[in-house]
Amino acid sequence: MGRAQLIICLFWAVLLSAQRPPNELFPLTPLGAEQKTIIDSISISPIETLSTTDLSTLAKGYLQDQRYEEALECYDELCDRNPNRIDFQFGRGASAGFLLSGTPSIRSIWYIGHLKSGFEEAVRIQPNSLFTRRALFNIYLGLPRLLGGSDAKADQQIQAIQLLNPLEATVAKVFFAMNNKDQTAFDKQATIAYNDAKNTLEINDSRYEMAMIASQYFDDTERAINLLNEFLSNASAGDQYPPVFARYRLAELTPNNAQELRSIRSEVAELEAFMFTYDPLSAYIRKIKTN
Repeated sequence: MGRAQLIICLFWAVLLSAQRPPNELFPLTPLGAEQKTIIDSISISPIETLSTTDLSTLAKGYLQDQRYEEALECYDELCDRNPNRIDFQFGRGASAGFLLSGTPSIRSIWYIGHLKSGFEEAVRIQPNSLFTRRALFNIYLGLPRLLGGSDAKADQQIQAIQLLNPLEATVAKVFFAMNNKDQTAFDKQATIAYNDAKNTLEINDSRYEMAMIASQYFDDTERAINLLNEFLSNASAGDQYPPVFARYRLAELTPNNAQELRSIRSEVAELEAFMFTYDPLSAYIRKIKTN
């Protein structure tokens, strides 16, 4: 194996722990006829010559159409023009994140830089954004130190999230403990999250994660089903977990639903393998419960 290939394999292995599943597992939201006409008319001009309004429209259209490389190019230009717009920095980080859900390549290293800097800038601009704080937490926790990962920085994001939503902070602490293989801390934080009746979840991915804690760690099927249904009702293309994961978990929790499970498996080949890889919380819980 050549040096470049070895580097790619190393980065890919590291990224799997924090990366969302391949984009193909998420439902498409195709551009409407009018949207497509607008995007086609704008895209004939070089992005440097476009107005900020037209360039923003083009970037959003590319994101929706899953043309992430072109979206990132547009958001790079938008951030150069106005680095203090949170929607531009968020779009830049999101575009890079979507690109990291594709086939690994040496270019992945470049995407990582855009992912990290985009969300760091978004937090700088709007420090009270719970969603960008949680995204940045995941980045710091998932990346190796040489690429900007840091437990200390991840913990700083937890402290900031604590001031915005204590329950969301506790869910983040669950992941922090899991990442550090601290089963005692994991049990403590999972228990606090499960027993928190005062605060509500705001991040949709947290609903899926709390459903896994409820069903797999505390054997609370009813609560898990409610959370998974809430997740599906609020699902969007930017979620960490695709709707098919939640649908499958719901089918698992519903008695006499073998036909539904077979139907979902036929919909996505090797679904269980995807879930094992891209749902590390479930994999961790099942491992410690077995032991």
